[in-house]
Amino acid sequence: MLRTFVPATRTVIPRTARRVHCPTLPPATICARPYSGRILSNGMISSRVPKPSRTGEKRTVGEHWSQHPDDAEYDYHGPWHKISDAVKNDHRQIEAYYTRMASSDDPVYMEEWQNAFVWKLSRHSIAEEIVLYPALERSVEKGNYIASQDRHEHYKLKRELKRFQKLRPSSPEFMPTLDRLWKELKTHMQEEETHDLVKLEAAISESKSRTIAENFEYWKDASPTRSHPWVPSTPPWETVVGSLVAPWDRMMDKWRKWPAEDMGRQQQSGTGSPPM
Repeated sequence: MLRTFVPATRTVIPRTARRVHCPTLPPATICARPYSGRILSNGMISSRVPKPSRTGEKRTVGEHWSQHPDDAEYDYHGPWHKISDAVKNDHRQIEAYYTRMASSDDPVYMEEWQNAFVWKLSRHSIAEEIVLYPALERSVEKGNYIASQDRHEHYKLKRELKRFQKLRPSSPEFMPTLDRLWKELKTHMQEEETHDLVKLEAAISESKSRTIAENFEYWKDASPTRSHPWVPSTPPWETVVGSLVAPWDRMMDKWRKWPAEDMGRQQQSGTGSPPM
């Protein structure tokens, strides 16, 4: 019996149809990061997400994280309920650093607190210029004039701080420069607390004040840690130039001497651990 051979048929799939369809994701989705986005004082990104408040827990306004050292919600931040609380807390810490530095005769101890003083004041000043002063300009009557005056005072303080941060405690100019700087700084801080912040809090809501406080804390962590008077004092140029200067400052901080404790909080002694 004669059999007829019939070749098997083969279905030809076009090359374009062989490609597996992959959904196109926007760049923001592709680049999404699993961390909370908080920049710490050492330049690293915090992966710790703040814990939700426990049921029935009440915390006082302006309560600092050091009162809850084991709580992730208080990791280097207030959280502050008002911008005035955040600014005043910085003022008290700057004053405490000055007191410890000026009341000591030990050159090593003075150098450690000198670095802490410069570190705190530099970051505080830039965060005010980026966050606090624009808020004054937008919300307060004659806010442009108030912010302009404050920026002018900041420029003079930055120049004095630039001279001070280069001095060694053994220098005969150390204490006179510090006293001159503190005299101007103390007056500036008192004016902010009794005039600028009072007007701002009266002009904005509580939720807005808390948002400004959160932005203030964020920009402190992203700001240069040394005084640079040549950096512009108004955004956006201050933000751009400051982001270029900050990595260099933080790298040099690794070789500076820091206090072994920060207002009651124990730290690693030696270099590379600036106060929080």
